[in-house]
Amino acid sequence: MRSMYLGSDFHRYWAKCGHASVHPDDRTYLGEEAFTFDHGISPWPFDGALEEAKVVFCLANPSCGRVKNKIKLNEMIVKQRSGEEALPYDFDASFEEFYKRIVGPIDLPVGVLSKRVAVLNACPYSSLSMTAHQVRLASGLPSLWQAQKYLREVLIPRALTGNIYLIMIRRHTLWGITPPEETYGKLKVIKGRAINAVMGGELGVEIKQWLTSKGYVNLKLPLNERGNPT
Repeated sequence: MRSMYLGSDFHRYWAKCGHASVHPDDRTYLGEEAFTFDHGISPWPFDGALEEAKVVFCLANPSCGRVKNKIKLNEMIVKQRSGEEALPYDFDASFEEFYKRIVGPIDLPVGVLSKRVAVLNACPYSSLSMTAHQVRLASGLPSLWQAQKYLREVLIPRALTGNIYLIMIRRHTLWGITPPEETYGKLKVIKGRAINAVMGGELGVEIKQWLTSKGYVNLKLPLNERGNPT
């Protein structure tokens, strides 16, 4: 695996984790509470090529406990932390369904958007559904503070200057944000929990038009579901 973006504090921070099941900075804080989250799954701070993405969704935490082959899963997660991988929508059927729900309103094949969309997790530890106890525990994680720092110092300025769409979804308090639903340029703070209700058709059309007008997506190609010419 190649190390990338070594000029970024956030990526340098996650390069220290390697194949560990808990980030070294979180280990003392979590202690036995690490077992509150899905056991045996490596921390997954972000999905996709975060630095290159044009649309970034900020979520609470990953949910991949249903994947049976944890060895293969962890290998994929470590590879994802290189920051150079597309969204792993074809890794597992549940992943494909999840990513399709996120990008569905943009009305482009998930394979095309897999290199244009990234997900940033406030808490990098997986759970089926984040409980109130897990939220309280996550709020003190050093790794969560790093995610908040990256959000404020890198992603929000990019959104406010029109360089990316930044969609704030689940568990706003973990990001230090208190809705109501608001819009600041391409920064969208969305109120509510249902991910398939987050991106209304209007916002999806807006993002699709922007991606197209900027040349990030070539709609002249006949695209199949994986985003390859047919």
